[in-house]
Amino acid sequence: MSRIQEIVGAIKQIPPFPKVAQKVLQLIADPDVSTRDLAEVIKYDPSVTANVLKICNSAYFGLQRKISSLDEGLIFIGHDILKDIIITSSSTDFYKGNTGEGYQLEEGDLWKHSVAAGIMGKLLVRYVKGVEPGAAYTAALLHDIGKLILSRFVADDFNKIILKVTQENCSFVEAEKESLGITHAELGGLILKQWEFSGDLIRAVAGHHDPDALSKEPLTALVCLSNVLVISLGIGVGADGLATKLQGEVLRSFGISNADLDLLMADLIGELEKAQELLQMLEG
Repeated sequence: MSRIQEIVGAIKQIPPFPKVAQKVLQLIADPDVSTRDLAEVIKYDPSVTANVLKICNSAYFGLQRKISSLDEGLIFIGHDILKDIIITSSSTDFYKGNTGEGYQLEEGDLWKHSVAAGIMGKLLVRYVKGVEPGAAYTAALLHDIGKLILSRFVADDFNKIILKVTQENCSFVEAEKESLGITHAELGGLILKQWEFSGDLIRAVAGHHDPDALSKEPLTALVCLSNVLVISLGIGVGADGLATKLQGEVLRSFGISNADLDLLMADLIGELEKAQELLQMLEG
């Protein structure tokens, strides 16, 4: 078995994405779906129900009253917020433990980076036209899911990868590809395909490190930007983040001025402060 076959084969170790979450996301796509229909699906997963109520009452969503039941929560939060809650609460189990150790990430860093990227994705919708906020959040939240599998393989070849980065002045992802035959982004796309996510989400995750990512589909470009901007703030940065390139002309091509960039960064910090419940879900 070749190295790349071993890596791709390891995807089978990843549990399926919760069926309740997939069903809810399908239902939400129908603008005429009723609150009762959604509640009927969600109530059969106690952990999702608990997380819906917990996040409904968190500072992040800023509701004006205490929500005490699932039906009541669904009435007040709306479909867009529910989608974010379902995706977030259904993703936490995959990030528990030291999932990014091979990238020299501390425990919880990969989750913090992912949540920050998801929030940044929603903030960037105003600049990247043609992207729905829920899709932006989901794709950006899951963009590094491939690291869950590739981390141990990166650890095995870490010195070789770092040597390539140093000697050849390439990005960590380029060295990752050359050393292992696949990047964490490409592997992430394969995981989302296994989970039966939509094609645009698969392509966005798989392509967010492509050299021409910013000229591809809007969602791919948005995820690429979200990742780079979060890294530039030092949020969940591992060994690979140190070799990520950010160029000013890239931002200007999307109409993002220096003042806009400052505002985006300030907004992200503020949103993260309100999102402590999301970050702490990993501990539950």
